[in-house]
Amino acid sequence: MGTRIKIELGRRSINIMFVDAKVNLKIFPKKFYVNARKEYELLQELSIQGINVPKPKMLMDVESSAILVREYIEGDFFRDAIYRYPPEKIKKFLLDLIINLRKIEDLNIFIPEFSTLYKNVIISDEKPYILDLERAQYSGRPIIPQLLGMLIRLCSNKKVKEKLAKILHIDKLKDAAQRYKKTRNIKIVLELFKNTDQNVG
Repeated sequence: MGTRIKIELGRRSINIMFVDAKVNLKIFPKKFYVNARKEYELLQELSIQGINVPKPKMLMDVESSAILVREYIEGDFFRDAIYRYPPEKIKKFLLDLIINLRKIEDLNIFIPEFSTLYKNVIISDEKPYILDLERAQYSGRPIIPQLLGMLIRLCSNKKVKEKLAKILHIDKLKDAAQRYKKTRNIKIVLELFKNTDQNVG
């Protein structure tokens, strides 16, 4: 009996995912060993803090490659979930993601990919998991304004805008992003969410 395997090419690596075994091999060329080690160590740190990331299993240093062995998370990519999920489920994973991002900011870690979120966040059982930390760096810069900026851009799609408007004060996203950058007051961001009910869907 076989096992499902997925393969994806990254910027500096290739991901081989053994779906049924829930194992992801992220293979870097040897010259990017430092990148592999940094990502492994960051995954360890965030996992210990209870932040939703794939659990790191080991870092293998082989002749021509560095292999990061981590948990495989199956689910929907962030953008796909925004398009497919009903508003109340979107609200749930957005709030969860914002809380996780704040915990990461408190560790002085900055993740630049959050301005696009093409494949960097996956939603599994309605929980958001941050997948790639290869470009993350220790910095006091905030991550949450990037996420709010991306939500603003997603509102250019009429259907997405209508959906997000049911759960968020979308007209306040830009102002909230600017105020959060200055104050780091998480209440500014949480107050963007409306008190939704069973009529949302």
